[in-house]
Amino acid sequence: MKFLCWNCRGLGNPAKLRELKQLIVANNPDLNFLSETKMSDNEFRRVQNICRLQNGLVVNSEGRSGGLALMWRDGTNVSIQSYSKHHIDSMVNLENNRKMRVTGFYGHANPNLPSSSWDILRRLGDLVREDWVVGGDFNAILNDAEKEGGRRGVRAHMNDFKEVMDELALVDIKFDSGWFTWVNNRSGNGLIKERIDRFLSSVSVVENFPFIATKVVRQTQSDHYAILLDLWGRKPKDFSNDPRMCFKFGLCWASDKEAKNIICNAWNRVDTEYGDKLDRVRSVLGPWQRKKYEKLKSKMRRPEKKRFDC
Repeated sequence: MKFLCWNCRGLGNPAKLRELKQLIVANNPDLNFLSETKMSDNEFRRVQNICRLQNGLVVNSEGRSGGLALMWRDGTNVSIQSYSKHHIDSMVNLENNRKMRVTGFYGHANPNLPSSSWDILRRLGDLVREDWVVGGDFNAILNDAEKEGGRRGVRAHMNDFKEVMDELALVDIKFDSGWFTWVNNRSGNGLIKERIDRFLSSVSVVENFPFIATKVVRQTQSDHYAILLDLWGRKPKDFSNDPRMCFKFGLCWASDKEAKNIICNAWNRVDTEYGDKLDRVRSVLGPWQRKKYEKLKSKMRRPEKKRFDC
């Protein structure tokens, strides 16, 4: 499943519509969440016709501000659970009858009124029992590294965001490519960049989908870049046919003190996301087991070679 999110800042001009269509064609997402469409339901039908995505739900804008839309392509089984001017929540049926909750989220634009947005997330979290992915423009940063230029972020607002994530056990999925998602398009000392668009997920998503890939997709017609999540984006193409590409925990490692030390050192690093921990363990154990057990295989082959030579 691919999930695309973009704060398009209005879809009234032809250039922006062309960019949206190119974005969808190039990335082929299953679900598309758009915020700040600045359109009514009737006006947005033209966008759906141009993008050839007739399945969807639209939340009307209030005048020329706000407005949300969730569109999905034919063959994607989606049922809407709830919506407001700040979110669209859906249930998506994946392969093998697995269900996933997918929520498009638009945080309150007023930095002094974020609590109403967080309350929406809390109410949704109380109802979710499935794997959960939340994506969109949160209009909030988690730390100073997510802002460059301008005044420093308000610490209390960052802490509120972290508190909501902790309450709901949500993981911030870092982008594989790109970092900042909003730019004020000024030059010199007036330039400000922020990472306010992102994907959050339940821990179960990271555990059940180890090949998740996310990236920032640059756009020219909005001050926000689009973001894309692909559940299988990092899966090797020949994974299903080549057992050498499959990372599995070997039972023999459980009694190996060297393996235990490697796992502990990789896992227990501070200030590391859950997904990063899994990636680090995978990256260090793979080369270690090849180095160690290839020697064992070569030793086992030597007696065989001598026996046949005799």
